[in-house]
Amino acid sequence: GGCSILKPSPDAPAIAMAMQEMIEETFDSNYIALVQGGRETNTILLNERFDIIFFTGSSKVGKVVMRAAAEHLTPVVLELGGKSPCIIDADANLNRAAKRIAWGKLINAGQTCIAPDYLFAHHSIKDELLDKIAKKIEEMYGNDIKESRFYPRIVNQRAMERLKSFMNQGTIHSGGEVDEKERFIAPTIIDNVNPDFLIMQEEIFGPILPVMTFEHIDETIEYINKNEKPLAFYYFGKNRKAKEVLAKTSSGGACINDTLMHIANHKLPFGGVGNSGMGNYHGHDSF
Repeated sequence: GGCSILKPSPDAPAIAMAMQEMIEETFDSNYIALVQGGRETNTILLNERFDIIFFTGSSKVGKVVMRAAAEHLTPVVLELGGKSPCIIDADANLNRAAKRIAWGKLINAGQTCIAPDYLFAHHSIKDELLDKIAKKIEEMYGNDIKESRFYPRIVNQRAMERLKSFMNQGTIHSGGEVDEKERFIAPTIIDNVNPDFLIMQEEIFGPILPVMTFEHIDETIEYINKNEKPLAFYYFGKNRKAKEVLAKTSSGGACINDTLMHIANHKLPFGGVGNSGMGNYHGHDSF
């Protein structure tokens, strides 16, 4: 095996320390070492010459990593993010869609790179779908979500401020509760969203789900292709239409009638395309 240096995120210090303890107890630092720190540490590391750099994070930092790698012609695997769309067509199974969207969106309170970022719901089923998603959230987390041991908090105050700013436009269908002291944001569905709203300008990375509607599937394809390529893509509806939608769009990975499951299968490569990254990993591809 190769010698490796790991650099965890400073935004999750408890996990970073746990990783450091595990690595130091298990490996000789000549083979695997872990270093802590922020931007300064990154700069020092990126000045070194590596055989490969693997980075997961934002597209903005991904560009910094790739720029540094170019100095030594070092290959990179960049697993970035983006606004992963979730289309729910008129003929979708709404109970199944609602359950799987609620589950996929709220793992780690939406703080995953492959969470469904926003919904594109067919206008004929939108109201029923949103009611069902709200009901499924309650079934999963209980009446008092704040007290649920399965529902986490927002990673830091900076993320809290960013997420709160997204909640000022559109109509809150359900949720909306915020407790800054606890860094708690309730699962929130926002209806009547326009593409020019702040929430549609960057990846959400939180438990807020904006909803737009469509009449014809071409509207969704046009909108998705006009914007940066997402890391994940979700479609709920019949297989024939799903194949057409996937053929006409580009994304790192995709699921039909489900969310997140494409990364749970270690026999499938996982990675982004364009603004959502390059290169793959998981299972065989990690080697």
